[in-house]
This record gives sequence, structure tokens and C-alpha cells, in this order.
Amino acid sequence: MEHDLKLLRYQCPLPVLMNRLGLARFARNCCASPFRSDHHASWGIFLYNGRWLFKDFATDECGDEIKFLAKLNRLDPKQDFFKLLDLYADLAASTGSEYQLKLPIQKRCAELPDQLFLNSGTPDQLRKLSELRKISFNGLHYAHLQGVLQFGKWHEWEVYAVTDQSGYLGEIRRLNGQDFPGSGRFESHKSHTLRLSRKNWPLGILEAAGCGGLALVEGMPDFLALHQFIIEEGLSGRVGPVAMLTSSCDIGPDALPHFAGKNVRIYPHNDGPGIAAAEGWQKQLLDAGAKRVDFFNFQACEAGAIKIKDLCDFNQQRGSAGYQQQHILENLAL
Repeated sequence: MEHDLKLLRYQCPLPVLMNRLGLARFARNCCASPFRSDHHASWGIFLYNGRWLFKDFATDECGDEIKFLAKLNRLDPKQDFFKLLDLYADLAASTGSEYQLKLPIQKRCAELPDQLFLNSGTPDQLRKLSELRKISFNGLHYAHLQGVLQFGKWHEWEVYAVTDQSGYLGEIRRLNGQDFPGSGRFESHKSHTLRLSRKNWPLGILEAAGCGGLALVEGMPDFLALHQFIIEEGLSGRVGPVAMLTSSCDIGPDALPHFAGKNVRIYPHNDGPGIAAAEGWQKQLLDAGAKRVDFFNFQACEAGAIKIKDLCDFNQQRGSAGYQQQHILENLAL
């Protein structure tokens, strides 16, 4: 059977492929290698011209998804290309769980949430989400390329998810916009946090390692909307989108060093808990060595009796009378 390698890379880029194989903890820009007993950071993955590649700093080896699978299965990327392509297609189309016993080097970390049901999705799923959330297709496609937006089937529901290369957390919502139904003592709810997720982890902080500026939002919808603004303002690779998925947590202490030396702008929810959380995060980040931490003021964008509650709401209101405002990331990348 013939397979389209370009389409496979779109549907299942390297971070998603590694997640499928139980290797999400190695899908980072700098960490230990999955191919040897390694006590030092000597391996990483990175985005280059819209494509994901890996780099082994110990051997100077660099490659794509095919070369990764070849190395993993001890095959030759040229001589065994079609065999590897079939394996790649199988992984892109499956949950990946059936491959766990075939690959002796993988040791899934029991402390991480199970995200094997997720994949990068299709253009049609991106379009559905764009219509549902009123976020541009280009913005969502950017999130897809970063590996932080994924799709899947959770129980009987088609869902979209936010996650990142840390593997520390994942949150899902239904792609049709409906709530998850209640069960027992649990009421119906819009979003579901995957079991074992760390809510104090700032989503996307590792992906933003090379950026001079960081835009910090609260919640899953704002995180996705933020990608649209980054694309609109031409700041991909210069401003990194980051999110705390709840206002009830401080930023985890192990994540704080990633903010050191960065310009950070917080886009708090326009309510008491949101503003209080943002003020707490600001203090944490300044104490951790952030270069500058300021706030975006949604109240200054309001007109008449209509209030703007968050970044996603602001994005949907743009173009209405009194709401037009551009360059919300201005001066952040300096």
C-alpha cells in the first residue's frame, strides 16, 4: 500500500509519534537520550521550517520521523524505507498501545497521564475547531505544528486536547462543543483534565525555550487563541505561548527557571480570581529572574455595557464597534 509521507508528517509529527510510542518524556528540546543510559542532556527535538527533527548531540546525528523509527527498530532508513513507512502509517492510524511490547527500550513513566489516544488530527478537524472557537485556521495550524494541539477519541467522544512535550498534563474538550455528561456525583463539565496531570505546570514552556518573550494566559481556550495573535503579528519563534490551565495553582517550582531572563506578559481573566492569580504569578516570575512581567488590560478594550472576560472573548469581539485593537504582543519580543 502506498503512503503519502508528507501527509503522515502532517497527521503524526515527531512529538505525536513519540507520544504514541510511549516516549513523550523524550520529546523535549533538551533532555536525556531515549537510546542509551544517559545521565546528562544530550538529545532534543526541534521545529525547523515547519518540520520536526531530532538531534543527538553526542553522535551529531539528526533526522526526521523515518530516521527516528529506523534508529528505534535498528533498521536502515534507506534500505528499509518502505517497511518504515508502513510502520509510520500504522502508528499514525492507531492508538499506539499495541506497540509497547515490541519496543524494549520504552519504559512509560507511571507518573504521566496516558495520552496514547491522541494524535495531531486532520485538516477537517482543525476546520471544525476553527469554526467552533472562532480561532483562525492558521492559528490552530501553528498550535498543531508545535505539537500542543491534538485530537482523538476519548471513550465515545471526539475530542481536541492541549498538551506539550513535557507529558506532564493534558486537557480535553468535545469537538462538537457539547459538555461531557455527568456521572454519579460528577456533574456535566466542559473540559476534562487527564488523570495524573500536573495543573501547576505551565503548558508550552518547553516549546518556548528559544523565545525572548512569553505570553502567559489562563485556560485552554485562551491558549489556543493566543496562537492566532502570534501568527497575525508575525512573532512565531520570538514570542512563546504559555498557559496555566487553572487560576487555582501557583506555577510549579521546577518550571520557574524557564522564565528567567524573559519578557513576560500575562493576560488574566477579567475577574477577581483571574487577576489575583496573575498577581501571584507575576511575583513568582520576578522572584525567579524574569526580565519584565506586565499585564494586558482587557478593561481598556471594553465598550458600553459589554465586558471582555478573557483573551478568547476579546478575539471573538474584535471588529465590533469599540473593540478593534491590534498588536497585543507589542514590545514583548524585545
